Amino acid sequence: IVMFDIQLANMISSGISLPTSLMTLTEQIENVRLKEAVKKVYEDIKGGSTFADALKKHPDIFSSLFTNMIHAGEVAGNLDEILSRLATFAEHEAELRQKIATAMFYPIILAIAGILVVVFIIVTILPSFAKIFIEANIPLPLPTRILYNTNLFIRAYWKHAIAAIAGIYFLLSWYKRTPQGKFYVDRTLLNLPIWGKLIRNATIARLSRTLASLISAGVPMLQSLEVTERTIDNAIISNVLRNVYSSVSKGEAISTPLKESGEFPPMPVHMIAVGEETGALDTMLNKVSDYYDMATEYSIRRITALLEPIFLVIIGGMVGFIFASILLPIFQMVKTLKH
Repeated sequence: IVMFDIQLANMISSGISLPTSLMTLTEQIENVRLKEAVKKVYEDIKGGSTFADALKKHPDIFSSLFTNMIHAGEVAGNLDEILSRLATFAEHEAELRQKIATAMFYPIILAIAGILVVVFIIVTILPSFAKIFIEANIPLPLPTRILYNTNLFIRAYWKHAIAAIAGIYFLLSWYKRTPQGKFYVDRTLLNLPIWGKLIRNATIARLSRTLASLISAGVPMLQSLEVTERTIDNAIISNVLRNVYSSVSKGEAISTPLKESGEFPPMPVHMIAVGEETGALDTMLNKVSDYYDMATEYSIRRITALLEPIFLVIIGGMVGFIFASILLPIFQMVKTLKH
């Protein structure tokens, strides 16, 4: 999508017509789904449809933000500029997602590898080891008994455990899709000690950047708020934006419901209020998004710095427990032989 925006913007700014640009891009796009969508958009435009209306037929590929900004660009006659803004916006979003994914990759791999190794030892190595001591009538120490009983439980109930985990997963997934469930889950996430701050910062950055892009493109304020609300995945912040929409439709300021919600820090609220007073709301929103992009990056670094040692301590503790469960029976056997 990013490359599509950039290439289309360059071709249109060079004086190539929109249908010709789309047809040219159709021949070189490698992604099959995007290629088919652009081809259908080209055919619709050749049939007399506007670019925005043709894009709206493919909501799974082109978001409401994308189609609304394209519509504003068609009306204002600055489609190439709008496409460049969309490309920049998409790059910011992709970069943020990549940073979060990269931050979580190492801890998740470490946790999965550690759990698999521990399960392998418990299921394959420990039973044979413990059997020697049981047959020799040597009492097993507490750590060894815990792991041995865990092995017996896994062997006897592994199917039930998998079924229970799958059932809990699907139940939670269903609950999260309900309005009440999503509201509760999103509220819980925002209230988490460190992770909640990361989510809040990333959401404010996305909200500010989206709203700034729409306003700069010439999209009416109410429509911009409506589109922005649909792009925010957090139910708490979406509810705040619905209140903002209601206030603005009555002629009130944007900053007032943001402040009353208590979900936004004072700094972005004050900056938005200044932007409204000076008529430079899009500029202030861009500054807010830049600041919270930086804050999000620092939050990611902080989480990464905390997670790595925490996971190392947990895995180290598990390994130490396993070593203790193996070594303690040996010490017990040595004592027995001495006696």
